[in-house]
Amino acid sequence: MAMNRLGNPETVTVLHIVGLSQGIVLGFAQWLVLRRYIKHIGKWIAVTTIVIVIAWLLGIQAIILLTFYLALDHAGTVETRILAARGALLLGAWVGSALGLAQGLVLRGHVRQIGWWIFANALAWACGLLVAFVGIPLMTFDRFNFFTVLAAAVNGLTVGAVVGGITGIALLWLLKPRLSKRD
Repeated sequence: MAMNRLGNPETVTVLHIVGLSQGIVLGFAQWLVLRRYIKHIGKWIAVTTIVIVIAWLLGIQAIILLTFYLALDHAGTVETRILAARGALLLGAWVGSALGLAQGLVLRGHVRQIGWWIFANALAWACGLLVAFVGIPLMTFDRFNFFTVLAAAVNGLTVGAVVGGITGIALLWLLKPRLSKRD
């Protein structure tokens, strides 16, 4: 059960709220850009939120395994940390690919080269989860306190900036033909 592995129920609840919030904020921010260039893009926020929530529910379990794997390695070997970082990269690429594919279905018919959107999401989330993985040691899961919330918020904002930066650039590149038509 996630509650036993992550600590107390408050921490688990906060992590789930963060996942839901991340999906809504990311979907809304991207929708603000998209609605200017693509009509009938209303499903974007819902699709983004659903995929992010599912990824969080599955991803939390994977991050727990990576964290415990590191905790079991009392020597803190470089090899163990590299292996765990690779796991975070692969998980991020999976999350990004799933999100890019789901969003690509919404974009289909509006934007060419959806494969690049999927790739950009895979890259963005791989980098984002690597950042999140690096920030995990700053959080204390055995007790719920202000520092845990603050560390999680800073980590989440940093991940959001990485993911948003990469996908934002890709979105502008994919929308470039539409931008040219508007000028």
